[in-house]
Amino acid sequence: MLTTRLARYHENWFSIYYLIVLFSSSLLWHPNLRAEDQLQTVQYEITPYLWAASFSGTTAVSDDGSPPEPSPPIDSDYSFFSMDNLDGIASATFTARGQQWGFLFDFLYVAYEDTLEGRIFELAGSYQPASVNKLNVIAGLRRQDIDVTLNFLTLTPHATMDWVDPFIGVVYLPTLTDHWFLSLRGDIGGFGIESDSAINVEAMLSYQFGKTFSAKFGYRYLKVKFEDSTLVYDVSLDGFLFGLGIHF
Repeated sequence: MLTTRLARYHENWFSIYYLIVLFSSSLLWHPNLRAEDQLQTVQYEITPYLWAASFSGTTAVSDDGSPPEPSPPIDSDYSFFSMDNLDGIASATFTARGQQWGFLFDFLYVAYEDTLEGRIFELAGSYQPASVNKLNVIAGLRRQDIDVTLNFLTLTPHATMDWVDPFIGVVYLPTLTDHWFLSLRGDIGGFGIESDSAINVEAMLSYQFGKTFSAKFGYRYLKVKFEDSTLVYDVSLDGFLFGLGIHF
């Protein structure tokens, strides 16, 4: 079990940094951002973080063609400090932000007890209108890979599913003081294209240590509703965020 978990951590952390390097390299080919980078106005940041998320909602699974089998409601009663219900987690964010244009990439892996394992990838572009200070419009894609196993006495139905949702939203980035910064984000997605709906809300407070590091603390709420012939997934994740920003 320990070997499996270590292998799982290694696989996911390798994926994080491989994708971040690949994506950050590709950013320089975007004409507007590349021009700002040459003027040294682009700010880059990598933030490894921990999202102490609790799970609540309902799932239903079918792996034999029959209608999805409902499960009891999920309620993790999660305690961050005891780590009782969390089997594994790995997560990081990369952002590149110019005067008007920017990009973000986010990766999250989480395993909850023996019933739920998932990966969430986000890739988005941002644009700050010249007439609106500190407010960015974002649009992008969010991919979710979900692996659900339910336990019913002698039955253990299992389903693996992945889908990609478009999303659109706003990010507000006010400066509080010379060292304190706030980030408020809200976006909606899904729109019935693959998932029925997705709602994401996040508030993050940052304290800047010099030019290189910042400590981050915040809160995030993500609700996703997805349904097809093999899986019903109506789940909310919410909890505190802790991160270390590395600026360059």
